[in-house]
Amino acid sequence: MLELMRKVQIGRKLLLTGFVMALFLVIAPVSAQNAVRFLTPGTTLNDSLGPGASATSYVFDAAIGSEATIVVESASGQDVALLLSDANGNVIANAIGGTGGRAAIEGVALATGGRYFVVVYMSPGSAATDSNFDITLAIAAADDAAAAPSNDSTVSDPGQVLMPAGIEVRLTWSGAADMNLQVRDPSGQTLYWESRVTNNGGVFGFNANGLCQVLSPSPEETAVWQPGFLPTGSYEVLIFYREACDSSVGSIPFVAEVNVNNTQAGAITGVLAPPLAGQDSVYVARFEVDSEGGATVRAGGLYPDSSLTRLPTGFDIAANIPVAISRDNPVIGAISNEAPYQTFSFAGEAGEVISVSMQAVGPNLDTLLQIVDESGSIVGVNDDAAGTTDSLISNARLLSSGSFTIIATRYGMELGGTEGQFQLTLGGPASDVPAELTTLDLPPGDIEVTLVWGTNADLQLLVRDPIGGSVFDDIPFGSSGGILQEAGNVNCIAAPSGAPVSYIYWPPGRMRPGTYEVEVWYQNACSEIPPPVDFTLAIAVGGETIALERQFPLANQRFVTNFTVLPDGRASAGEGGFIDGGSSLIPYRSAAFDAPVIAAGETVTGTISSANTFDVFNFQGAAGETVTIRMSAAAQVLDTNVFLISPSGVEIAANDDGDPALLGTSGFATDSIISGLALTENGPYTIIATRYAAQFGGTIGSYALSLEKN
Repeated sequence: MLELMRKVQIGRKLLLTGFVMALFLVIAPVSAQNAVRFLTPGTTLNDSLGPGASATSYVFDAAIGSEATIVVESASGQDVALLLSDANGNVIANAIGGTGGRAAIEGVALATGGRYFVVVYMSPGSAATDSNFDITLAIAAADDAAAAPSNDSTVSDPGQVLMPAGIEVRLTWSGAADMNLQVRDPSGQTLYWESRVTNNGGVFGFNANGLCQVLSPSPEETAVWQPGFLPTGSYEVLIFYREACDSSVGSIPFVAEVNVNNTQAGAITGVLAPPLAGQDSVYVARFEVDSEGGATVRAGGLYPDSSLTRLPTGFDIAANIPVAISRDNPVIGAISNEAPYQTFSFAGEAGEVISVSMQAVGPNLDTLLQIVDESGSIVGVNDDAAGTTDSLISNARLLSSGSFTIIATRYGMELGGTEGQFQLTLGGPASDVPAELTTLDLPPGDIEVTLVWGTNADLQLLVRDPIGGSVFDDIPFGSSGGILQEAGNVNCIAAPSGAPVSYIYWPPGRMRPGTYEVEVWYQNACSEIPPPVDFTLAIAVGGETIALERQFPLANQRFVTNFTVLPDGRASAGEGGFIDGGSSLIPYRSAAFDAPVIAAGETVTGTISSANTFDVFNFQGAAGETVTIRMSAAAQVLDTNVFLISPSGVEIAANDDGDPALLGTSGFATDSIISGLALTENGPYTIIATRYAAQFGGTIGSYALSLEKN
């Protein structure tokens, strides 16, 4: 009898195993493409099968060399089974439950990093019983060394192949401009004008048009690897437009030809515009050399500094299933041309200070870090930290609670060519951050305006109240009750914490109804080679956050926004934006077609409000005439601003705060004047009467506008 029972049990297990294997062939492909449930290490998930279902699936991500243990326990003790596979559908392990409805896959070594699939199966013969069960995942690093790097089959160390003719990348262009070629090889060595030799036979040629000192009629630059054993893998090609050597030179077309082992592998072509001040104008591409010496040139693209603030192509916050990462527990991942980014998730609390580091393990990876919130908006970014190509987001203060995603990627993202493993660590504040700053221990107020950023740059926070008074580092106490409590990095004196904060608030009981204007001015980079600056601006009224802005300014840019507080305490935020675009930011053109006409010697009046941020007037002008335009506020609450547009549609003059000597004793310092301007065209001219920051500003009031001709 015992022997018969044993045979029955074996038969049942064989049947169960066969069914699970067959079922997995159907489930795994579906699981790989659709949003499935995510298993978090160390957390037990209670689940159940739906009506008529016999199986369900889960996913998890794990680092290279780690070990997985998966346990499922049926609430009713019915038969259960487990199956574990990798991202390609290869079965790694399976387990069939014994008595008590428990199945376990224990200590399975995971040879590669990335995504894994788990299928839980319950015997269909027990459909009438309770289908509830608990499933638990545990991940342990090999030898208890979570951060120890190990080989990843997706990114192997570069091999070598004998090339009798070597490799050559040749950049050519036409025009008086200093262009630079840079090539990074798979072993992590670079050729460019300041790195002319590598230890594997690489040689950089002449620096054509270097610093615009000696100009060539046919400029070209070359990066050559001499014949011999050369690295296989991914070569990254960077083409920089350093400077125009003549004021008349604009955009430059270029060609970078790639010749591998005496075979033309392809050409990289594009056009680069002259760089903006303090920014790079760069084109990124790559070519790949296989183990047989063959090469493929991949399409590239423009990669301006602003690209750091865009998300990788293909990333979708809604569809993304990141790896859960715990604090102070390093994980290992890999970036390759096939997988140019990986994602990790953590839960954060408002006011919490975090740091995230991404260090390349090899072979030539140039890392890039981004943090995004639940909406997919970037709340932190870093490319190069402390003169390295590793990345560090240090002492970032979270201004909201929720789930955050860390995007671990590389310079150039999908365009780039560097590859390799990395170590990623999520931690708390750096050790030199005072405890009082890690919790933002600031006095409460009815109005609270907070600015935080993560570099040594001097960013000025200014708030203008409804009666025209301003609070900022020169005027720390406003007549309406506003107080500047913290001012970070003023005059380039770095915050001791390394986490600068500026904070302006109105204490309880001091809130005045009306419209407030908020300005963030990037005054000084405080560095010869400034890193990209990003700031977060939070505005709270009555304890409720009404505006949260994450912006990435350039040196000397001003970001302006506004908010309005009603007499009953309710508040709303207005539009915000950078104001360095002048009249191009104002949608005045449609109004200019039938705008009222102002005659010489005439004064007209109007009102600027949140509902009417500008007025437009026309007048007929003739070449050689001289005009003076004055815009005066009826009260100092309004900060006037005036623009003059020519008949050809070009902004030819503008003024925010006029010369006091021209304004006279009756005007305010914030009134505007365009004085003694000689016209050069015949036809209709347009005057735009507005306020400082136009639609982004917050001052309101009546004005008088006059036109004089000589």
